[in-house]
Amino acid sequence: MKKLLKGVFWTIILLLLIVFVGGFVFIKTFDLNKYKSYVENIVYEQTGRKLLLAGDAGLKISLMPTVVLNDVAFDNAPWAAEPKMVKAKSVEVAVSVMPLLHKEVVIDTVNLIEPEVYLAINAAGEANWEFSKPQTAAEKTLVEETIKTEVKPTAMPTVEAPDSALPVADAAPLLAGFLAKRVNVENARLVYQDMATNTVTDLQINSLTLQSENMDADLDIVFDLVFNGEEISGTATAGSVNAILQKAKEYPLQADVTAFGAKAKADVVLTNMMTNLGFSGSAKLQNPSGNFGAPEVSLNVGFSGTPKNIALEINSLNVAGNVISGMADVDLNGAKPNINAVLQSNVLNVQTLTATPVKTASLALIPAAAAAEYVPDTALDLAVLDSVNAKAQINVKSLIVNQELTLENVAANVVLQNGKLSVSPLSLNAGGGVVNGAFSIEKNNNVFALNLTGKDVVLQNLWKGLTATDAGTFGIISGGDAIISIKLNGQGATLRQMVESLDGQVIAIIGESKIQTGALKYLTGNFATQLLKALKIDKQKKNLELSCAVVRADIGNGKAVFPKGIVFNSKQLAVVSDGAVNLKNDKIDFTLNPFNGKLADTNVVQAISSMIKIAGTVEQPKIAIDDSAVIKNVVGVAAAGPAFLGSQMMLDVDESPCYTALKGTAYQDMFPAPKGAKAAGQGVYQGTSDAISDGVDALKNTAKDVLNLFKRKK
Repeated sequence: MKKLLKGVFWTIILLLLIVFVGGFVFIKTFDLNKYKSYVENIVYEQTGRKLLLAGDAGLKISLMPTVVLNDVAFDNAPWAAEPKMVKAKSVEVAVSVMPLLHKEVVIDTVNLIEPEVYLAINAAGEANWEFSKPQTAAEKTLVEETIKTEVKPTAMPTVEAPDSALPVADAAPLLAGFLAKRVNVENARLVYQDMATNTVTDLQINSLTLQSENMDADLDIVFDLVFNGEEISGTATAGSVNAILQKAKEYPLQADVTAFGAKAKADVVLTNMMTNLGFSGSAKLQNPSGNFGAPEVSLNVGFSGTPKNIALEINSLNVAGNVISGMADVDLNGAKPNINAVLQSNVLNVQTLTATPVKTASLALIPAAAAAEYVPDTALDLAVLDSVNAKAQINVKSLIVNQELTLENVAANVVLQNGKLSVSPLSLNAGGGVVNGAFSIEKNNNVFALNLTGKDVVLQNLWKGLTATDAGTFGIISGGDAIISIKLNGQGATLRQMVESLDGQVIAIIGESKIQTGALKYLTGNFATQLLKALKIDKQKKNLELSCAVVRADIGNGKAVFPKGIVFNSKQLAVVSDGAVNLKNDKIDFTLNPFNGKLADTNVVQAISSMIKIAGTVEQPKIAIDDSAVIKNVVGVAAAGPAFLGSQMMLDVDESPCYTALKGTAYQDMFPAPKGAKAAGQGVYQGTSDAISDGVDALKNTAKDVLNLFKRKK
């Protein structure tokens, strides 16, 4: 019995060896090249395009027999620019062994090595992946009968395309028998051309794997791509192949992608994929700090629509801790995108909106930069304004500009249309007051305009640094109500040209206030020290009772002129400044006339030391003596005697300097004009002063000698 079993065992082994050896010999000697034309004809009959198998065809011996096709190419549509739609260095098709025992062919794996795929849509909307079958019904029947009777390839009839193509072939029957459980793509290139818009997309595929157990199972995808030099990788799970072939109304897709340095997750449902594509779903995006030069960004958004019309529900856009929500509609049907949005935020901190937070702005009066760099001659590229049309309503409850300045209830209506950006109306609360205005800038001619008005703005509430924190620091104790008016327009191809072309007016007015003198927290540097010393304002000086203060600048012709337009008027000290800033070279020229209300000494030294001048540049201001005023005083003394100094200093103190500063503006009636004898006296003085000034040239050299002598004594 044992001998019988042993004999049976070895007989089976021998038969298996014969089968495998025979199969091996068959596979090794089987010439697939004889069947290449057979395959080419089948493809042509199904698609109307030629498949070219130019290289050798063969079989690899392994646990899964693998058909290898080298140098494969598939014709493109006649109208396409690229002659071949698909090219590949080689195609490997591995077949499962067990189904072969049941006379079934099941493709397990397909490997595409260095394929190139060229997809295109022409101006008429035709796609090159739409195929037309050339054969007639009779020819199709003949092909089917030939396949059934296993006619050799050489016996296949030649099929010629008729003059007119037949309807587009259904892809389902063609693909159903050739579905592989796994498809691997290596070192591929995908090019997509839209001839209607003349745009080309070029995608490099390092690796791509598609895997599914059968045509009804979900499709798992793993990809590693390069798009425009940026790496894109990730995984995705899609619906079944049958869902696509059967044109299912809904097709699910989930993806987890790392691209352009950011990470994204999406859960999408595609609808009507083969007709009018639509979609709906949600996505989450995470961009790390520093990527794209931006701070950390996270986005949670819902979306729906079609490729040409997209509706976005912004659940949360978190930019470095600033949370924005809202909605947006994107219309891509026109020549440029059209966007409508409504956005809101409770808190928006401007300081955090860069990858590296910017420190709080300082009011230091002596930066190290040179004057020429104060306003750089940087070209203004406004082309981006013409890349999209948009409308947006923006609301921010609290806008933090820096540690000292916070704006509340910012509301803006923004319109970007045909290269012109308009922000109108713009409203906000600043320091408890209300600011309204508008801003616009347009690409054509690089023109901009700014119009802002504010009232009831309490300065110490607007800028925290203006609050007296203790007895030793400068600050506003009470009052501080301000009015602000800014009306500017300009034009230029560079930022500096914009500044040089400025035209308009800037006005700031402060009403009655009580100011505590002391250490000026934000005015630092040598110049500030000199200025405060010259004005005799220091921490030992008692509090100042301000009746009014004004800053007025009339801007035009490359200059910002302050016509006695800087005023600080208090009971203890009055300061009036008259001068200008040259916007083309940043040079400044201001006179300061301080007066403390007393004339203890009216000699020449007192008069000369009262004449302060600020010169230099905006970046590098410096304190100097007003030579012209000194010369004027010396001439006056020579002509009228020492009494001239006393009368001049008394008359130089304008009874209503804030009125004078605002004269000719819409705000001139806020303060009373000089009246009675004081007004007449000032008029007489001004006339005398002008007459004396006319004679200055005659005594100019003598006056300069006296001035030089005074400087040496100082």
